Amino acid sequence: MAIDGKITRTDDDAITGWIASLTFDVDITLTKNPHKTKETHPDFEITTRTPRNRIIRIGSAWEQTSQAGNDYLSLSVMVNGQQVRVNALRTEEDPEGEYRLVPLAA
Repeated sequence: MAIDGKITRTDDDAITGWIASLTFDVDITLTKNPHKTKETHPDFEITTRTPRNRIIRIGSAWEQTSQAGNDYLSLSVMVNGQQVRVNALRTEEDPEGEYRLVPLAA
C-alpha cells in the first residue's frame, strides 16, 4: 500500500500532521496517553476528526530508539477498516521537529 505523511512536533510539544493513501487522507493529532501505566502502553493517542467534526481515536504511537541511537515514533493507525503501521523518521535534511511517515514492509 502506498502511504505518505508527515508529522511535526511544535514548541508546546504537540504533534500534528497528516497521513494519506489512495483511499484515505486524514489530518492527525498525537497527544500524550493519559492512561499509560506500563512501559508497554502507547506513549501517544492518535486522533482525527469525523466529517461531522467529532474527535475520534484512530490509533496509538510509541517513542522508540533505533539500534543506531536515532529517536523515532512507531505508529499504528486504523483507517478504512485496516491497521496501518508506519514509522515517523527524521533525517538530517528534515527541519527540526519534522518527521516523515514511512510504511513498514508487509
